[in-house]
Amino acid sequence: MPSKVDTVRRACAAWGTGDISVYREMYAPDVTAFAGMLAPELPDGKMTGVDQVMETLQSLMETFESSELIPEEFIEEGEHLVVPVLMHAIPRGTSEAIDWRLAVAYTFRGGLIARQAWYPTLEEALDSVGIPRSAAGPPAA
Repeated sequence: MPSKVDTVRRACAAWGTGDISVYREMYAPDVTAFAGMLAPELPDGKMTGVDQVMETLQSLMETFESSELIPEEFIEEGEHLVVPVLMHAIPRGTSEAIDWRLAVAYTFRGGLIARQAWYPTLEEALDSVGIPRSAAGPPAA
């Protein structure tokens, strides 16, 4: 069974290729995902089940000519993992790249992602899973 960090590294690499089909084997069948204000098109920003999560992520991917997720740190405690990431992307119809920092909080169960949530700040992601803020390294420059 791959480690939580290996699973997320693999997910980020898959995102960069544009083929996230491998995500299906990373998610628990009853996975929940929460995007909150980062996905205003979703009721309550919540997704339930592998199909809805996959459809939402695929739809997001289609808004970019290319994009990559670059993990900047892995903060692990028990079944939880928080990963600040840099998304580097080129939106469709433009040639100008954008960089967007966010933090992803994961909860694993049986080696699979049971809950995933995206937050605009590392502090919010840590708080969401009860990891002390002191567990994070110094802020990225």
